[in-house]
Amino acid sequence: MNPKTLLFMELPPPIHGMTYINQIIYNNLKDEPNYYFFDTNLTIGLTEVGDINFKKIFKNISIMFGAWRVFFSINPDKVYSLLSASKFGIIRDFMINLPAILFNKELILHLHGFTYYKIYESSRLYKLLFYLMSRNSKLIVLCQQQKSETLRIMDKKSYVLYNCLNENISISSKIKNKTLRVCYISNISKKKGTFDLIQAIKNTNKNIELVIAGNFLDDKDEFLELIKESKNIFYLGFADEKRKKEILESSDIFCLPSRLEEGSPISIIEAMSYGLPIIATDKGCIKEMAEDVGYILENNFEYKEILNALDFIDNDYDRLSVKAFEKYKQNYLQCEFIANLKDILGKGN
Repeated sequence: MNPKTLLFMELPPPIHGMTYINQIIYNNLKDEPNYYFFDTNLTIGLTEVGDINFKKIFKNISIMFGAWRVFFSINPDKVYSLLSASKFGIIRDFMINLPAILFNKELILHLHGFTYYKIYESSRLYKLLFYLMSRNSKLIVLCQQQKSETLRIMDKKSYVLYNCLNENISISSKIKNKTLRVCYISNISKKKGTFDLIQAIKNTNKNIELVIAGNFLDDKDEFLELIKESKNIFYLGFADEKRKKEILESSDIFCLPSRLEEGSPISIIEAMSYGLPIIATDKGCIKEMAEDVGYILENNFEYKEILNALDFIDNDYDRLSVKAFEKYKQNYLQCEFIANLKDILGKGN
């Protein structure tokens, strides 16, 4: 008999990496017996993520009691839960999962990213609550690099579950444009490397266009001033799914030169699914994702290294493009993601 599994997860809105993946899980498992869901999302928009106010505290309490009611009505064998990377967040996680902890139910904790490790090493409270939650648990991580970090820092074994896309892409081949077209689809700020990418494009003699799409985290006025006189740099605003597809189909290279902490960016998987070689910084899972399908930037890179990356990819474009799509099919298909998740959920400790 299959174990009853209760899944606590944040569903969109807003859409970001974690809620994007959660929606895929929900869509695939919601109609299957023995899987039960409870939405723990309390944010309305991206601007609220990470904020603490009285309204959110009261809503958190409401969510906690709602989670307890669902737990006792279902009496699950296992509980799947996301793990927060903040002191406030892990207190919330601990309280939501308190019945599972007290009644010795198996917890499956999903770690979406690399920010856990710094707070784990710096906060005694976080380390204590993590210990209490993980005593009878399995951990899910995003890549082999994160698996190694979890073992090294937390002394915990984990299962690797690669991210995926909400639909499978099918292309036959990618033909490079005569004018090399580079795209950047992400939030825009200096810390995301957007300005370094612009500086590189402004200082190249290559026949290149740069297309940028995304919302601003900061530095909007400076950004608009920087690209105002450029004839080969285009800002398209926020890209919905239709616009994103158009950009990826018409581009040759995807660049994400982020200086922030990253996990396993969905944008890189999307780009590989269209056969785009990748230029990205060695953050989180990115080296594992893109090291053989493009060029990995050092963490302290200068914009000139982006120029080297463009030359490297341009000189070996066809092979790298084929490798990008092959890697997508090998590691990031949705059917494989769901099958691997169900396997992890079904395993015993």
